[in-house]
Amino acid sequence: MKGIILHGGHGTRLRPLTHTGPKQLLPIANKPMSEYCIESIKEAGITEIAIIVGG
Repeated sequence: MKGIILHGGHGTRLRPLTHTGPKQLLPIANKPMSEYCIESIKEAGITEIAIIVGG
């Protein structure tokens, strides 16, 4: 099975935290937000992950 993570947008609602990088890489408990998504997908048994990025 394949999983898709949508990582788009400019993160304007999280400024000033997102002035230096994308919101998906903001740390929560010392891990980027996107890491939690990837871990959940892997735990569900999904073996292929596509990450869609854009602005």
